Amino acid sequence: MILKNPLFSSLRAASLLGGLLAFVLTSFAVRAELTYGDLRDNGNFFSKQAKAEATRNINELGKRFKKELVIETYAEIPSDLKLGVDLENKAAFNRLFEQWVTRQAKQQAVNGIFILLTKVPAHLHVVVGNETQKRSFTLKDREALVKGMLANLRNKQNDAALLGAVDFVAVTMKEHSVSRSNSSSRGQVPSETEAKSPLSWLVPVLIGLVVVWIGIALVKALLRTGGGGSNAGGGMMPSGLGGGGFFSSLLGGVFGAAAGMWLYDQFSGHHGSANAGEWDDGRGSSNAGDDRADTDYSGSGGDFGGDSDSGGGGFGGDSGGDSGGGDF
Repeated sequence: MILKNPLFSSLRAASLLGGLLAFVLTSFAVRAELTYGDLRDNGNFFSKQAKAEATRNINELGKRFKKELVIETYAEIPSDLKLGVDLENKAAFNRLFEQWVTRQAKQQAVNGIFILLTKVPAHLHVVVGNETQKRSFTLKDREALVKGMLANLRNKQNDAALLGAVDFVAVTMKEHSVSRSNSSSRGQVPSETEAKSPLSWLVPVLIGLVVVWIGIALVKALLRTGGGGSNAGGGMMPSGLGGGGFFSSLLGGVFGAAAGMWLYDQFSGHHGSANAGEWDDGRGSSNAGDDRADTDYSGSGGDFGGDSDSGGGGFGGDSGGDSGGGDF
């Protein structure tokens, strides 16, 4: 008959606790991946490849700068919005788009930039949140974004307009981030603890508790089995199973602890990103985002159908124009 041993039970419980901790951390990490920006091409402006690339870059942008970039396209203005609006009146036309895009941004609680495109009429409108304007993407930046997108859209280069816009927003936010970092370096530099995630204190505490719990359980189990593993006398309570369960439980506990430490490293931002070199200037500024939420928005835009009334280099800077263009 195989005697039951509390040591095996302790190790099994440790492995289960480690697995539970790994599951919780994974859930937090997956949830964090879904919180930054969006691209909804209802008007079929862009190719599948361009949308996939833009979506990845929008998500990376949000993780780095804690600001959202949302892009929506439509084939035409919804009928309920243009009801009673004189679209031939330029002021009424612009007011409709400003109200429409602002409403969309507020309903979705966008903390950053909202870009809207329609095919009929061929129009672009961009709004930027009031807090975002102060530190991450100014009104001057907004005008440059509109100008660059219009140049590409007027040249029927929709994918270039999309990818160039996402890249321009990322580069511009990085420049502002570097500027803020340089300013703060002349004053008080935030400590490493202040720069960590709000949940950074919870994960090491949980891991520490697991380690302490395992240690206590092992000591107790060894003391109880010190008399040769007999269950007679001493008030010992049989628990667990014998046999080969010892090594499997031990490996399970080690794996659970290792998985927990790896997930903590990934979740707390102490690891290298596959795209880290894309916008990172080597000084850690790419994570210096501004997380103050926007409560209102202001925008501007322009038409891109028919004859172009202004040229421009777009985001590539390889085509001229009488308005001076703009190479971003």
